Amino acid sequence: MSVSMQARLPTSRWALGALLASAFVVALGYGIVLPVLPMMVERLAGSTDPTFNARQIGFLTAAYVAAPVGAAFLWGKWSDLIGRRPVLVVGLIGFAVTLAASALAPSLLVLYVGRILNGGFAAAVGPTGLAFIADTEGEDNRRTRAFGWMSMASIAGFLVGPTLGGLVAELKLDLGVAAVPPQTVPFILASGLAVAAALGVCSVLPGKLPGPRIEANKPGSSMFVSGEIRLLALAAVAAAGLGAFEVGLTLRNVELAMGPTALGLMFATCSVVMFAVQGLVFSPLVKPAATRLLVAPAFLVMAIGLAVMPRLAGLTEMLFAVSVVSASAGLISPLLAYWVSRISARSQGLELGVQSAAVSLGLSVGSAAAGLLFGFHRLQGATFLVAAAAMGLAAVASLKLPQPPPLEQQA
Repeated sequence: MSVSMQARLPTSRWALGALLASAFVVALGYGIVLPVLPMMVERLAGSTDPTFNARQIGFLTAAYVAAPVGAAFLWGKWSDLIGRRPVLVVGLIGFAVTLAASALAPSLLVLYVGRILNGGFAAAVGPTGLAFIADTEGEDNRRTRAFGWMSMASIAGFLVGPTLGGLVAELKLDLGVAAVPPQTVPFILASGLAVAAALGVCSVLPGKLPGPRIEANKPGSSMFVSGEIRLLALAAVAAAGLGAFEVGLTLRNVELAMGPTALGLMFATCSVVMFAVQGLVFSPLVKPAATRLLVAPAFLVMAIGLAVMPRLAGLTEMLFAVSVVSASAGLISPLLAYWVSRISARSQGLELGVQSAAVSLGLSVGSAAAGLLFGFHRLQGATFLVAAAAMGLAAVASLKLPQPPPLEQQA
């Protein structure tokens, strides 16, 4: 398989700003509803059983995360066919509509449907935005930094979302007919922000760009280039480790009776560390060619951080371990996304959609496995140890990542 590319035009500041805003809003839309999900479940299910409600909250979260497994691939393929801008606009508008519908859900079943559709539309934004950057950025330093900024925008959304959700849930809206339940306010706010982001994308992004022309595969040839499957597998394993870590951290907090304030502090620390580390690695201080060498050490450091988690009981010790794990995880995902975009012989939308699906699959598997292991007596610590072992194997597998050709050879 070979690729012939049209000459790339640099991404304008306005276009990049619209993409960053879109990534931020989608991440914020996910996080902003988390503080009010318990109230939503209790109201819709009519149950005060904490075990039942906690299970439903976990399933609702899993439904959102699992939706992109199939949807991301389709969005990426469609963006190759009809252009990046229409897919981004449809994804953001669909995200807004399904958020608003979820806010007004009359039953728990409708809320489940809303969360699945919400995650499916959200899956359009990440890979399509990255594909737009890959289409337009032909200079290595600029592309690397833009990929890092997209990841940082998502982290910022995750950081701001839960805090903002808790604050706006205290507001009381009156639409003239009936007072809006407080738990619906975060949904409505995030929906409005998604509409604003869609308008921004529609205004500043160009129409369909000249995309890659992919020559047909020869009979018997593989659709993957050398090393591509390894990169996708590493992305899935990293996501599984992060999913296991997030669920395990939540349940470990319950086990130690630290309370929601301590848990919020740990997750805030996680986001801040990820943001800071990505800001450094994707700055002009680090050459893009050197980032390939950071993947294996990041996996190894993440394995060590996960392995020591079961032995820690103090908040200060856990915050340090959280910082170690989050710093490593924050590097791995955008670095792998960048290298996949560099070696792929397929169109960028399809390729990054495939990677997004792999990440979603890993995140779902890791989260489910962590919940399952914590459900068994005396196996709570196994969540972190199994994840640590997987990260150690990934470190070995990432010692020799494929070397991509220079971008000018792809142009």
